[in-house]
Amino acid sequence: MHRTYVDEILVMSQSKIDTTDFDESRLLHVLKHYLPTQGPLKDFVHHNTLHAFQDMKFYDAIYKASAIFGFQTTFSVNEYRDLYGIGRINPDILAMVIRSKKGYDAFEAWQSKCLYEEFDWTIEPRIGRLRSQWRRYYPVDMDNAVQPLLFRIICSYIDQGIAIMPFPFEDKGLLNAIRNLEERSTVSFFKSDRARNLLFDTSCTLTKLLEIVVGAKKHEYFDQYIFDQQFAHRGWSGMAATLEDKPEALLYPKNIELIDIIKLELLLEINALDSIVGKKWKPLAELVTQPPENIFVDEPPSELHEVIAIWQDAFEWSYYDTVLAGIALTLPTNTTKIKPTPKSFQSIFCIDEREYSLRSYIESVDPKSETFGAPGFFGVEFYFHPAHAKFYDKLCPAPVTPQFLIKEVTTEDAKMHEKEIMHSKNS
Repeated sequence: MHRTYVDEILVMSQSKIDTTDFDESRLLHVLKHYLPTQGPLKDFVHHNTLHAFQDMKFYDAIYKASAIFGFQTTFSVNEYRDLYGIGRINPDILAMVIRSKKGYDAFEAWQSKCLYEEFDWTIEPRIGRLRSQWRRYYPVDMDNAVQPLLFRIICSYIDQGIAIMPFPFEDKGLLNAIRNLEERSTVSFFKSDRARNLLFDTSCTLTKLLEIVVGAKKHEYFDQYIFDQQFAHRGWSGMAATLEDKPEALLYPKNIELIDIIKLELLLEINALDSIVGKKWKPLAELVTQPPENIFVDEPPSELHEVIAIWQDAFEWSYYDTVLAGIALTLPTNTTKIKPTPKSFQSIFCIDEREYSLRSYIESVDPKSETFGAPGFFGVEFYFHPAHAKFYDKLCPAPVTPQFLIKEVTTEDAKMHEKEIMHSKNS
């Protein structure tokens, strides 16, 4: 039976780390689940940044995400207290929430904790702890040494026509394209002969590269190291993972795989260490004293978590009463039907708040006009094929499969543009 993402994550969080075997496919499977689904920005963006935790209870999920990635998923206790002080959190509602969660007998103790007790708000993410140790042992800032070149290579390879020339040999895949480029160039991306030779070794696996960088007998550190590495630039990694599964998301599809980016980054790390430190550096796991960390283990509940949950519930309930009261005040008292007035025209805009000022201006200039806000795909899931374009775009939220195709059609005498208007120098 095929195991789901949740099954794989449960294996990683509940079982002991295997110190002998490293499963590349399992790591990539789970890594993709946690990476953001970052598609090209030409598409309708619909992404839950906490989707990897959506099978959990709300507060358990946000506390675990905060522990793993360092996200601040709520206000701090002091920020809640400031909202309480200016009246945005109603004292009566705070009292109601405390009693409903903790009971009447514990009310005074928990009210004191919420209002006065000091808590340590330090957030130390589990992601990044291992790989950051390079600086402790060698004069190398691995991100600064690797990322500028890595990003330029990936950006050039994925380029959608902005560059004057396409990436050489781009039809062969990322690593093969770099190999062909290295073979035919008088200069190299690499200063280290070892890194360059490893690039040309097509049998070189992810495991072998990790044994060089992390340690040959330290497989228990591999998962943690790769998560540290890829979440240092989760946008690029998320883009590669998305394009690997959906190459049609690009107007000009490119063959790119997440594992190729990981291998390339490990090669650049070997290159940086060889060129800055020399070839006698030791793998990271042979230097650190800290044991491997299971970054997916559930975050144990704490008193701070309970206080935050009380404050957040009180904050939300304080607005429910206000909103419902406002709706009640605007309900018509006269039930007589009002006859609609004729409109000069009607128009539909994206529900995005940036269009609201334009809508207000139109209706102020022409009081007989009427504007509406609607979701960006206007309630109709469709593909859009621009006139004279080679490809069509999906214009609806990511989980939706379009049922319609809308084609832009021009008249026979319409003048075709010599270049894409979006890329013109003129406004």
